Amino acid sequence: MPSAIRAVTFDAYGTLVRNEDLLLVPRRIVADHGLSVAVDDVWREWSELYHQRSAQPPFQTLRELEHENLTTVLRQLGIAGDPTPYVDLFFQVTTRVELYPEALDVLTALPPIRTAVVSNADQEHVGAWTFALPVEFVLISEHARAYKPDRLMFDMAVARLGLAPHEVLHVGDSEVDDVQGAKAAGLRVAWVNRTGRARRPGTPVPDFEIRDLTELPALLQD
Repeated sequence: MPSAIRAVTFDAYGTLVRNEDLLLVPRRIVADHGLSVAVDDVWREWSELYHQRSAQPPFQTLRELEHENLTTVLRQLGIAGDPTPYVDLFFQVTTRVELYPEALDVLTALPPIRTAVVSNADQEHVGAWTFALPVEFVLISEHARAYKPDRLMFDMAVARLGLAPHEVLHVGDSEVDDVQGAKAAGLRVAWVNRTGRARRPGTPVPDFEIRDLTELPALLQD
């Protein structure tokens, strides 16, 4: 890695932070209503709604967005019920989190390279963290009024660091939110692929692919 890399921005969920399986939400929907539809099909529909609507103005917080998305999912399944229990479950899953085992060791080993977090999250999420991250700042979508892969998130982080985009490496687990978004903003990208899955079709090739964060310091050596 060229020495021109002066800062690293990290995605939070799936990169630094691990939460329970989000499939709990579609599983609960299927179980509560005795549906014969596959849980994976409900998951795919819910995920696609998120990607579509999070990119559309006006900006909504994740709680507002998921209330709308899960209302649509239930309606498409022929259910007229209140989505609030499933929105609450989504927030239970995404606020009961822990750091990946290597996260703190890697973060503390990176200085003098600067670090920050860029995350699609509400303040409700960050407020539930029971740990402190040794980074300069945490930029979340609720504050930026945009969601990755919107390059605004990355532009704001780079501006706050006072650096040029090519001087920043972004590290994240999502081929769309992280790889596509950061590369569009001119950053280099290390894709964290913890499970060895195939890259999503149509997404850009990352500059690096790593299995976990322990591989990151070696990439930053001159």
